[in-house]
Amino acid sequence: MIDSVRTRLEILITTLDEDIATVEQEIASALEQDAAWAAAAARLATIKGLGTRTIAWVLTTTINFTLTLTPEAAANYAGLAPQLRQSGSSVRGRPRVGHGGNARLRRAVYMASLRAIQHNPVIKGFYSRLRAAGKPRKVALGAAARKLLRIAWAVATKDQDFDPDYALRLGSVAVAA
Repeated sequence: MIDSVRTRLEILITTLDEDIATVEQEIASALEQDAAWAAAAARLATIKGLGTRTIAWVLTTTINFTLTLTPEAAANYAGLAPQLRQSGSSVRGRPRVGHGGNARLRRAVYMASLRAIQHNPVIKGFYSRLRAAGKPRKVALGAAARKLLRIAWAVATKDQDFDPDYALRLGSVAVAA
């Protein structure tokens, strides 16, 4: 590669990295301007797999979860709830996640779930259990995204930090190490 082109590309990459850092700081400061939003953002930051941009998307699209009164409503609003494909007695398809709901929110939570299945023990265990049960990768990822959004809803609305051992104390699910 020509040295002048390489130098220009390195300068461009450095500039873009600085711009991304600036925008993320502006997002964080915007979330901190309201006490309720700042508290919700701080609590959501305790969930491994959720970053600043995802937290901002989740809070702004759900208006700090005021649009969704239940975790099921949050999953439905994001379009992560399975929809039946049925019409009378002739059409009976498998339930699947369709094109309904908020596509940007769904995309943000789905991408966050990709990180969460690597770093969040609750989501990792849930995903592993689904894969071990024979579920296809995309089905398990969609279910992991839905679970991540349900956890985010609970953390934000119940004003509690994320506790990965919560499910273990209830004795309901196994968590991956």
